[in-house]
Amino acid sequence: MIRFEEVAVSYEGAARPAVQDVDFEVPEGELALLVGPSGVGKSTVLGAVSGLVPHFTGGTLRGRVTVAGRDTRTHRPRELADVVGTVGQDPLAHFVTDTVEEELAYGMESLGLAPAVMRRRVEETLDLLGLADLRDRPITTLSGGQRQRVAIGSVLTPHPRVLVLDEPTSALDPAAAEEVLAVLQRLVHDLGTTVLMAEHRLERVIQYADRVVLLPAPGAAPLHGDPAELMAVSPVYPPVVDLGRLAGWAPLPLTVRDARRRAAGLRERLTGSTPPAAAAQAPAAVPPHG
Repeated sequence: MIRFEEVAVSYEGAARPAVQDVDFEVPEGELALLVGPSGVGKSTVLGAVSGLVPHFTGGTLRGRVTVAGRDTRTHRPRELADVVGTVGQDPLAHFVTDTVEEELAYGMESLGLAPAVMRRRVEETLDLLGLADLRDRPITTLSGGQRQRVAIGSVLTPHPRVLVLDEPTSALDPAAAEEVLAVLQRLVHDLGTTVLMAEHRLERVIQYADRVVLLPAPGAAPLHGDPAELMAVSPVYPPVVDLGRLAGWAPLPLTVRDARRRAAGLRERLTGSTPPAAAAQAPAAVPPHG
């Protein structure tokens, strides 16, 4: 569904390409998680899927990116809007209408869909994302999680086959993040939507990923594959993976539940041992008076 073939992106005046040797594929109906330290080009990779790179950002794209068979070099973002929906980390900055229902309809209006089709799709999306009770609410009165769901809904109504998200939970509290991730799971499993998502709060999302695309360092070729295998070599990882590395577990746990199931042996190894910090704070033995 998404295919990168030996892609490199360079911007004018930069000493080196923003990304290079990018070669991976995300099949239809999978959730792929794009990870890596800050500054490795994750936003550039996401922008190349929607055509924003290089048509909007400028620069030079070498290689080939195709989405649902369409070459992003020859299709501008508007010509990809019916197959690719993009959601940023600050949806409020991109909303163009005042209420939930109007925002859901806006993308279809710009594509010139018939009113009856628009009406049906708005109702479907309101139900799918649990927004029916909010249809008339001003967007400015919504919570962070509700706004993010509206942002996702606004790009879903044109029925894209691919959804691209740039840190969708980074500004949300844990409860709101769970709302958004539940929606994404529903889209992938029930509708077969292909999702490519960058997120630095890995502890929230790694367990939902079908595959990981790792940009390990600036200019380095990406690695891609099984989430647990990639977390074993990734320079960024959630705390539960850090625990698994310290304990020498293989495969690494991706959730607290996974770690708890593996922890019996670790607990036995630690039984009776005194943590270094506790030992340092223990009072020194006082010799008996005599």
